[in-house]
Amino acid sequence: MVLSSELGPANRLYFPYLKAGNRILEIGSSSGTNLSLLTRDIDVEAYGIDPSEAAVAKGRSEFPQLHLSVGTADELAFPDGHFDFIVFGFCLYLVDRALLTKTIAEADRCLKDGGHIAITDFRPDVPTARPYKHLDGLISYKFPYEKLFTAFPQFQLIECRTFSHGTEAYHADPQERVSASIIRKSLKEGYQKL
Repeated sequence: MVLSSELGPANRLYFPYLKAGNRILEIGSSSGTNLSLLTRDIDVEAYGIDPSEAAVAKGRSEFPQLHLSVGTADELAFPDGHFDFIVFGFCLYLVDRALLTKTIAEADRCLKDGGHIAITDFRPDVPTARPYKHLDGLISYKFPYEKLFTAFPQFQLIECRTFSHGTEAYHADPQERVSASIIRKSLKEGYQKL
């Protein structure tokens, strides 16, 4: 059994929405450590994609129960409506802005009606672009990414929790704030019937 403290604040928010038999995709899964922990105590099909061949190779050896592959969020190699639950695992802030709209559309395409999207990412007070400190030449874009989904009525924000990048407490520096959000897709419930 996974202990609550092992899950971390984002996964504690997400875990109650997972159901046995679900198909789950983590976009930005790296080696699959987070995905393995999140799905360890529930009978699901767990998939992960990441652009790093080295991370995926490591994950395949460490977590053979996961279906890990090299890929990017803007071209998901899965059929329409394939997943019940899609997690953006702290990666949207690094998606090239020219590919961001396609990334959102791909997640929508692959998510079943009635499914959930989980987003863990930075949440500053205002949209921010700045050099990514871990790799020269890359820009990080901090933004409340659930807004890209909830701009459409078929997506409803169910829960959102804000905490610090370094701790579970709220942080006064907006550049260190992170949020975990759960969004539900419902094609019927998004529009008022007149």
